[in-house]
Amino acid sequence: MNKILSVIFFFLISISALPQTDSLRIVAFGNSTTAFRKGVDKVYSVRLQEKLTQAGICACVVNSGVGSSHTGSIKDNDFAKVKHGMDRFKTDVLDLRPNWVIINFGLNDAYQDEGIKGKPRIPLVKYRENLEYFIKKIKDQGGNVILLTPNPLGSRYEQFRKSQVEKYANCVRAIAREQKVALVDSWELFSRHASATHVAGDIDFLYLDGIHPNDLGHELIADTLFRSLTHFLSNESENFRNNAE
Repeated sequence: MNKILSVIFFFLISISALPQTDSLRIVAFGNSTTAFRKGVDKVYSVRLQEKLTQAGICACVVNSGVGSSHTGSIKDNDFAKVKHGMDRFKTDVLDLRPNWVIINFGLNDAYQDEGIKGKPRIPLVKYRENLEYFIKKIKDQGGNVILLTPNPLGSRYEQFRKSQVEKYANCVRAIAREQKVALVDSWELFSRHASATHVAGDIDFLYLDGIHPNDLGHELIADTLFRSLTHFLSNESENFRNNAE
């Protein structure tokens, strides 16, 4: 009888460790590949919300994506007259006090407006500094981070642009390792899916326009995010139960 009661007790502890109503707050912070977009039925933040709800995890996923934004401030590069990452990080992320933040930048940071000899809007060194700043502030608040690499570019883009974005994707991978934060490698995710279902290197079917993911692209991202989050939540619950024992 005591053994049965113990099992029930630890089961209840496990359930209480899972997110309750509105207790799990997730912010998707990024550029136009995160933002709501014409031509996409459901972006990955919406799909993630649905998957968590279907799994019985009460959560609120906030979309803080802004088209054309980079990680810096408008003072760093004002080609796009929008609120960039640094300009809105406090209001769009920290003030919401999220449990998890999905960070998805890089395509605009890497873009060279003057062509192959031009400078990127946000230099790679500054891009790294900005991402590390975001991570530190989120951790200081007790939050967790999932980094997304920028997705690869489709066939309509020149090779030098593809190579430039890949440098930024490599930077994200390195930061994830160094900072010990979760990583969803959109670059590899899209490339592997293309190789498995179409022709290796042909990823255009995942895009609206060669750069912005279509619904299939957003579904791939959302599914990987969902599996990552539920893995971490399961581990948290298991650790809580083990500590209680």
